[in-house]
Amino acid sequence: MIELRQRKEFLIDFMEELEEKAIKAGSYQIPFLDKMLTFMDRPDEPEILFPPYLDTSKNIAVNAYAYDEENNTLDLYVVDYNFEQNEDDLLTISMTAISEIANKAKRFITNVQSLMETIDQSLQSYDLAKLISDHIESINEINIFVVTNLYYTSNKPVEISISGIETVNVQVWDIDRVQQLITAEQGIETDYIDFERDYGEPLTMVLVPDPVSGVKNFDCYVGYISAELLAKAYDEWGQKLVERNVRSFLQARGGTNKGIRDTLKDPFQRKMFVAYNNGISTVARAAEIEKIDTAENLYKIKGLSGWQIVNGGQTTASIHQAYKDGINLKDVFVQAKLTILLVNEFTTQDQHLLEDEMVSRISQYANTQNKINKSDLLANTRFMSDLEKFSRNIWIPVFDGRKPESKWYFERARGQYMVDINRRKRGKEQTEFKKQYPKDKVLTKVDIAKYFMSWEGYPHTSSKGGEEAFNKFMDLNKSFWKTEGNSQSKMTLSVYQKLIGKAIINKRVQEIVEEMKLRGYKANVIYYTVAMLNHIYGDKIDLVEVWNAQSLSDKWDDVIRIIADKTLAFLKDSAGDRNVTQWAKQEACWVQYKEGCSKELSNLI
Repeated sequence: MIELRQRKEFLIDFMEELEEKAIKAGSYQIPFLDKMLTFMDRPDEPEILFPPYLDTSKNIAVNAYAYDEENNTLDLYVVDYNFEQNEDDLLTISMTAISEIANKAKRFITNVQSLMETIDQSLQSYDLAKLISDHIESINEINIFVVTNLYYTSNKPVEISISGIETVNVQVWDIDRVQQLITAEQGIETDYIDFERDYGEPLTMVLVPDPVSGVKNFDCYVGYISAELLAKAYDEWGQKLVERNVRSFLQARGGTNKGIRDTLKDPFQRKMFVAYNNGISTVARAAEIEKIDTAENLYKIKGLSGWQIVNGGQTTASIHQAYKDGINLKDVFVQAKLTILLVNEFTTQDQHLLEDEMVSRISQYANTQNKINKSDLLANTRFMSDLEKFSRNIWIPVFDGRKPESKWYFERARGQYMVDINRRKRGKEQTEFKKQYPKDKVLTKVDIAKYFMSWEGYPHTSSKGGEEAFNKFMDLNKSFWKTEGNSQSKMTLSVYQKLIGKAIINKRVQEIVEEMKLRGYKANVIYYTVAMLNHIYGDKIDLVEVWNAQSLSDKWDDVIRIIADKTLAFLKDSAGDRNVTQWAKQEACWVQYKEGCSKELSNLI
């Protein structure tokens, strides 16, 4: 009953926010996809097709795409939005229906040559068709994302094959998956797993000797864990144990996952698993440990707080899938490393900084099989925590004699805002919270990064997607969270106000671009327009004044319109035969835009 109530409340909040955006956009599919994409964390930011490609006679549909040239990976997104979805019925979708929707995207690929002859060359869908046609021989992996506002209750993998493509994965992103992801990202650090009580077997590990004398910041243990225990723990704790599996584990078709599953199915190979597999690397914030008397350096790990698997997500998820499929995991063992951080609430700020950096590096360096998102790893840095604190404490200024009543809300973890709302009783409590933190004042860490990077002259980086923008953003602001020597920059009110000022400018540019109804490449146009605005007129715009007014002076509206119009024309013309979206990701594109168009746009005010 509690789970059902939570689902209903989550759907109400999700759809309520979507309704507001759909009214402005005149469409449900685009704002729905846009919102869902904020949870999906793909390496490349998808290009949302406007209008979406739809051919009902041939049963073909695509709503967005992204192409990773480095890894020859193509992502296609197809939206299934049901207007009848409601909190009373919680409508579901079957595996058969999911397969039919995924095949709509597949047919875009298999019919690409004929589509190139029929699609208007001015449309983004033509760019997609041409990209596929040009790279079809080199594409080795295709990911089809079915994005739906229904509930996919079976959760079984959908199998699709495309001739000539080595790996085809289908991911289903439904409302339930988003709710699970949001829940998983809250309160991970406080969870305690009792191995002895819950699973009947503690971990037995060897403490690695520490040759360094003085204050220790961590203890490191090495050993093994039974595959069955790992599977049971994941079955119970799910994404709280390995949150990234919500996004990264597709199905046992490609590379690593398929190899793990095949090994576990074979009775002989299964016993060799520990020799074949690289194992898992884990971290925890605290542990209940007991020394085993019979051995000098052997310890029993009875329980762990904040246990996280930072490398071995595919291994864990594949073992769990084998467990769910009834594969016998007896005598299967996984080598494991456990790092326990020796930092508590009474430590100094510098030690907290050391912990932040240590967790990030362990996660980053340990992972070789699967890319980890640094935006997740760095969410707990002092810089991010300070931004969160400022947003909870600094009121938005008012100048009409009234007292301030609202604040910006910085989401350090995805879905934090919705979780905060649902912690309050429906009615007066939630209404007061939304009044204090309006929905249009919510900023994610990726939002902050893209807004900052665009203003600072890196529109090509913002065009690459949230992950790339966040990495660069954190690097440019490392003085706020990394201790270099004995110095570290202090997060101040002015720094916070200027960050929000950049967000306000970006949002205003977005509003104007949307009002202009330009055809295609909206995100790229916004990033490049903001960058050019600052490049030419930045010395005339005071970010603290923007914060105080909570708006950019309307004297800039016409300037923005002219720059935006020029930006779109430049992106299309300068791309030539290249894909416009891919061209916009290159620094050369920004350099060429600055050098070729700055003079023409420099006398607009």
